[in-house]
Amino acid sequence: MTFEALFRENFRPLTVYAMQFVREKAIAEDIVQELFVSLFEKKETLKVNSFNKSYLYKAVYNRCLNHNRDQKLRRKMNPAIQESLMKLPEDPHQLAMFIEFQDRFLQVLDELPQKRRQVFEMSRMEGKSSGEIADSLKLSKRTVEKHIQLALKQFRKKLIRYMNVLSLFIM
Repeated sequence: MTFEALFRENFRPLTVYAMQFVREKAIAEDIVQELFVSLFEKKETLKVNSFNKSYLYKAVYNRCLNHNRDQKLRRKMNPAIQESLMKLPEDPHQLAMFIEFQDRFLQVLDELPQKRRQVFEMSRMEGKSSGEIADSLKLSKRTVEKHIQLALKQFRKKLIRYMNVLSLFIM
């Protein structure tokens, strides 16, 4: 089976499946198309005949979950952060770097241990104080502060190459 045949045979059913999770046809189509683009980019290392339908459906399912998680995260963000994200840089190079930064930021966020991520989101995206987070999660205030400190350290370490672009964007 050729890659094109795999795409033609599975695009519509996978889109219908994705719509169960994201509820919008355009978003479902984008998710499925992005899956096939990522598979196409790796086609030299992958065997098209080795894909079974369960793999494709599981990949779409995971991408839908990621999409929904990202949307939920954006809705929970502090309004000031949301507003700054809406002001995209006009320089194409800076815009490309900013988009790359956003993707990498979400990857690093995913890499955080579950509790650290929860604390970080409550602190930085919902604007809650350490005391509020400690009360809510039944942790000590010091533990909450340590989680935030470790999360920020991981972000600094993994996002260092974006700091110049980010500082230009914030200014």
